[in-house]
Amino acid sequence: MGTEGSKTVVVNSVGREIHELSKEEPHEGTAVQLTIDADIQKAIEDGFTASGFNGAAVVLDPGNGDVLGFTSRPAFDPNAFAGGIDRTTWSELNTDKLLPLQDRALQGRYSPGSTFKMAVALAGLEEGVVNPSFQVHCAGGATFYGHRFACWKKGGHGAVDLRRAIEQSCDVYFYTVGNMLGIDKINKWATLLGLGVKSNIDLPNELQGLVPSTAWKATQREKKWYAGETISVAIGQGQVSVTPVSMAVYAATLANGGTRVTPHLLKAKYANDAWQPVPPPPPQSKVEANPEKLQAIRDGMWGVVNGGGTGGRARIEGHDVCGKTGTAQVISNAGRLAAQRSGKDVNLRDNGWFVFFAPRDHPTVAGVVFLEHGIHGPNAASVAHHILATYFAKVDGKPLPPPPTHEDLRLDYKDPYARGATPATPGGQE
Repeated sequence: MGTEGSKTVVVNSVGREIHELSKEEPHEGTAVQLTIDADIQKAIEDGFTASGFNGAAVVLDPGNGDVLGFTSRPAFDPNAFAGGIDRTTWSELNTDKLLPLQDRALQGRYSPGSTFKMAVALAGLEEGVVNPSFQVHCAGGATFYGHRFACWKKGGHGAVDLRRAIEQSCDVYFYTVGNMLGIDKINKWATLLGLGVKSNIDLPNELQGLVPSTAWKATQREKKWYAGETISVAIGQGQVSVTPVSMAVYAATLANGGTRVTPHLLKAKYANDAWQPVPPPPPQSKVEANPEKLQAIRDGMWGVVNGGGTGGRARIEGHDVCGKTGTAQVISNAGRLAAQRSGKDVNLRDNGWFVFFAPRDHPTVAGVVFLEHGIHGPNAASVAHHILATYFAKVDGKPLPPPPTHEDLRLDYKDPYARGATPATPGGQE
């Protein structure tokens, strides 16, 4: 930032300046270059506009943490602040129920839903609890500690191994693995992948998410962690919460083989009549994960998009996109029913996530699309498709795709918990 100048003058009775007593010249701030790719940024904005949803998206280079695109919706016009914002506009921004001044990418904390399952999978593999061939039979739900937890697919998935469980987002598989692991091992590996900790992006006011542990609950809630609570956490519900920027880091860490990059926007600054490159900040950490085990997770994420999984809308021909959808409740089942019966006009639709990277074996792009009240993860995959189509058009030297229309995104607005419907038993999230 620069510094403002000032001038002290003598004026006559009608306000006309007589002479100058003192003057301090203003100084311009340092010119900077950002890592943002204008075409990727526009693709994100166009995707959100076509979808009609609010939310956030962060797109990274998984090799060094360059932020290629960064969006929070709803937004506001920063030009309103340039000359001193007027009282009416300031009041409108602060009273808007959609909270346009909240940077959802950095400050929004949400349940990750099924996008959390890769963290549980890696924990299970690295702790020796399971191997990629370990199978669980899904009959549409399972009982733990005297309580039935549903799978999102009522008829069940049958016998699934790790790759298939990720591809099909089988809740019962991850309930089982999470129960075998326990909350502290889940916390350990999720944290190593970048969840529940700050990304340390070079922007102010970032908030920290939460991956619970026995120590956290004992300290913060002064209560014991119960094993039954782990079941919901294993599918990204319960006490776990994340920011979109941390989810982008998580995707990049899975993509690059375990290096938790530090996302950043500063690329260069102008000094001494020349552009001076600013070296990227060092990685936060390196996950010492077995490459073959990470590859099993990547294979499952490839199946989400290119096999029979829930992320098919993000498929880009010839580019092996890997991803994972997530659908996360914003209120408990009991709370949803109570709100429905009260007749209050509140948006209780689930949030939709899609984390991604591509290509599978040599990733050059990674990120997240989060749709607030987006109903389910496949809708977020629709927005990600346009972002990835733009990215790979640039890579391939082809014309950029036009902005998508609402119809192009093929969004699904069917709310599984429409007014009057009965919510499923706990879990049941794709």
